[in-house]
Amino acid sequence: MPKINQLMPRTLAIFAVLLAFTASASAEELRAHEITYHTTFKGFSAGDLRLTLTRDTGSDSWIYETRAFPSFLASLIVSPESLERSWFRVTPQGVQPKRYALTDGGHDPEHQSDLSYDWGRNRVTGKVSGKPYDAALEPSQQDVNTIRLAPVVDLLEGREPGEYPLLDGRDVKHYTYPKKGTAKLQTELGELDTVIYESERRNYDGTGRTWRYWFAPALGFLPVRIEQREDGRARLTFTVRSLKWTGPSRPSTN
Repeated sequence: MPKINQLMPRTLAIFAVLLAFTASASAEELRAHEITYHTTFKGFSAGDLRLTLTRDTGSDSWIYETRAFPSFLASLIVSPESLERSWFRVTPQGVQPKRYALTDGGHDPEHQSDLSYDWGRNRVTGKVSGKPYDAALEPSQQDVNTIRLAPVVDLLEGREPGEYPLLDGRDVKHYTYPKKGTAKLQTELGELDTVIYESERRNYDGTGRTWRYWFAPALGFLPVRIEQREDGRARLTFTVRSLKWTGPSRPSTN
């Protein structure tokens, strides 16, 4: 009969494998979807915003699109032909952009941007508002589209959202995501438990604008409410209107 001290390493190895299997089996993954938010600006309707996530070639590659459906007044500021598109991959460290493109549907180069991310050389190159751009990449750097998904992926992986460098125009800004609590929200999708995080510039002093997100764990941590806040009040608000899972793993929600 094997001795106890001979069985222990074998037992521990089996236990470790079972733990690893359980963790991988229960872990959630990013899922293809189409989510629409109703937008209000200082209480006035500004139309809808639709975000679409689809699979790209490769198991960890995705395409993320943002399209606005502005109200009449909002269309004076945001073109209904405007389209933002990001190509990115998901790595063990999180979201990693590959390309970003923005067009307002016209031909004016000042309203067109197209950037490529070369993580092998740690360079981002292309054009911003029609002008050449070439700069060094920072670790975990995001574009203005992928930064919406970076905290979602981290939460899905069981990590707290950290600090993300963001290429905004021609400048890199750093944002942190402190947790602000939890809340139950009544939404168009029903009552949902949410966890709240605030997006703040690094070394935030309590003044200026911030973004607040209500992430819903039951919906793969997609945000069901987003607020741009100023002086403690909501300035711009996005509330979920509909969600459709377009991948094979989840049923549609309307």
